[in-house]
Amino acid sequence: LLQMQPPARAAPLTPRGPAACYGTSITSAKIQVNGVHLHYQQTGEGSHAVLLLPGMLGSGQTDFGPQLKSMNKQLFTVVAWDPRGYGKSIPPSRDFPPDFFERDAKDAVDLMQALKFKKFSLLGWSDGGITALIAAAKYPNLIHKLVVWGANASVTQEDVRIYNGIRDVSKWSEKVKKPLEELYGHKYFAETCEAWVDGISCFAENSDG
Repeated sequence: LLQMQPPARAAPLTPRGPAACYGTSITSAKIQVNGVHLHYQQTGEGSHAVLLLPGMLGSGQTDFGPQLKSMNKQLFTVVAWDPRGYGKSIPPSRDFPPDFFERDAKDAVDLMQALKFKKFSLLGWSDGGITALIAAAKYPNLIHKLVVWGANASVTQEDVRIYNGIRDVSKWSEKVKKPLEELYGHKYFAETCEAWVDGISCFAENSDG
């Protein structure tokens, strides 16, 4: 839990100014959803709830640290989650069955409902963008707005070639590799990356992918 230092004098009852809008207080917790203890971070007190969905091997903190710090805390209540098997939502170990995006979408929506948000927006990056698109399609009455980037609508053979190019994490740049090794340890990081490549490549052979 990160807390702001108390001010030198009492603050007004109604917070004003940049400090109120962009404070740094962030809550970190776990909650049981669909049989898994999911980790999330939450900040802000605004009426517009927003869920941040990270990409492959990402977590709320690694993928959305700047957004957690800088999104307006009076306008938004921001939640950044770690999907099952990622970040601090371990156990379980991450796996990639054919429906893993649908599973993540259900986990994400059920997490927000467990946190008592009746309607919320989604910001999804990469795999998180795919998850967000599925969540918005399956649960339209719960989703207010949707922002995605770096997300696939399908997987082509060219995509598979690119994915296989990142299969061996020893070939990754140190800048990209180091924070993930610090988060997961080398063995889990390497094995999960290989499993992800295998899992997402299956969509190239699937008429629905």
